[in-house]
Amino acid sequence: MSVRGEIAEGRLRPAICEAVEKAAASLDITGVRALRVLLHAGVSAYWPIVKTTPTQHVRAYEEAVQTLRQRWDMQTECVEDSAASAVYRRLDGEVVVFLDLCAEKSGAQWLEPVEAIAAYAVSVLQGTVLRWLADCNDETTLVVLDDLVSSLATRAAEV
Repeated sequence: MSVRGEIAEGRLRPAICEAVEKAAASLDITGVRALRVLLHAGVSAYWPIVKTTPTQHVRAYEEAVQTLRQRWDMQTECVEDSAASAVYRRLDGEVVVFLDLCAEKSGAQWLEPVEAIAAYAVSVLQGTVLRWLADCNDETTLVVLDDLVSSLATRAAEV
């Protein structure tokens, strides 16, 4: 198991790890097809967590916007905000662990740096959650999440 895979249980939400492990145990395929199944299992486990904690997500967005508003009110040059950036680095790290776990369990490998793929996934997820908080449209959300899984799977190949 990879080093990042070994810490998956500690850095990923248990429901996501369990969903990936359960899906992996039932697979009779490998490679990119298996990767897609595992990615879908993890994303499918993540979404109910979001739906049951909308207030927590709204507060997180409010805090981020407040921090950024204060920074931009005081300066006009584009400089990284260390507090806001730390949040995204943590989220990126969790997604890297998830992506590595899925790749390892499926026998696939990422064709691009996994950190870049994770940053893309976090960006899509953040926008998706914000949109759902605004319109509560589960159907649109599920389409976007399925498209995310499809897009991620195109960034991998058979080992």
